[in-house]
Amino acid sequence: MENFSNNIIDINSLPQYEDVEFQSISGKYLLKSNIQTGIFMVVVLVIWGFFFFYGANPYSLWLALFAILLYFAFRFWNNYKLQQNYGYALRDKDILYRRGFMVSSTTVVPFNRVQHVSVSRDVLDKMLDLSSVQVFTAGGSGSDIGIPGLNPQLAVQLKDALAAKLSENGS
Repeated sequence: MENFSNNIIDINSLPQYEDVEFQSISGKYLLKSNIQTGIFMVVVLVIWGFFFFYGANPYSLWLALFAILLYFAFRFWNNYKLQQNYGYALRDKDILYRRGFMVSSTTVVPFNRVQHVSVSRDVLDKMLDLSSVQVFTAGGSGSDIGIPGLNPQLAVQLKDALAAKLSENGS
């Protein structure tokens, strides 16, 4: 019978993800976010115009318009602030993804937890020459990451680099 040991790990000796230099995503992603917000704003303003045209309470409508404009001003500002904080990094044993500014979040996914990686593009991505990389993990959707706003060639290179790391771990 082997001797079982379960040694204590010094937390200070673990690698610190805060020290990693993150790669930023393309500035075109801000344009995509603003286009999406703008389309939503137009829809909301058309609905507001419908109520205005059909004679709803004018005081309530002007108050609603003020709230709508305030909300969308915040959304556009939020898009800008988020763009500054998106980032990803590849290390020897894991991939990191950072997002958020009011509530910042960094996800660290070890390569031995990655199931597969894919590159995706929606209609706006194609128009703006962008791609997203999706990393699917064994831990479920809570640990999956999607890195938006990448140049398509970079997205394929990142996918290939991750696939190479996965094959290293598998052998």
